[in-house]
Amino acid sequence: MLRSLLAVALAACGHPAQTTPTAAPTAPVADDPTCPLTVPGTTVSVEDAPDGAALVFVTTGDAAAVRTRASALAKLHNDGTKSDQMGAMIQSKSIATATDTQTGAKVTFVAPSAGDAGQLQDELRMHAHHLTGNSCRM
Repeated sequence: MLRSLLAVALAACGHPAQTTPTAAPTAPVADDPTCPLTVPGTTVSVEDAPDGAALVFVTTGDAAAVRTRASALAKLHNDGTKSDQMGAMIQSKSIATATDTQTGAKVTFVAPSAGDAGQLQDELRMHAHHLTGNSCRM
């Protein structure tokens, strides 16, 4: 009987019921096929040119995937399609061309005139600064 009372007392003493925490549901992040940064190991930098600038994507991961996404970025930008994808976020007027590099890809943006190159360079630097964390979301 003493054992029974002791067992009941220990069970009731300071041992709250165990619950399993549940994560709040989150909306899935849509893959952006125009975002080379979603390829693991990829970084971006900006190279200025007299007539515009380039986003340079370097990866330690899948270079072919970076190249495919860079080509899609240039195409969407040139098509002028409005969306939340990276290729549509560059607002400065320009023509984009994607080229393969040994470690990824380069997307060169050429402004319509030399006078517009500075604004394009500033915009690309701003985007490159904000594009972190394997995403093109700003």
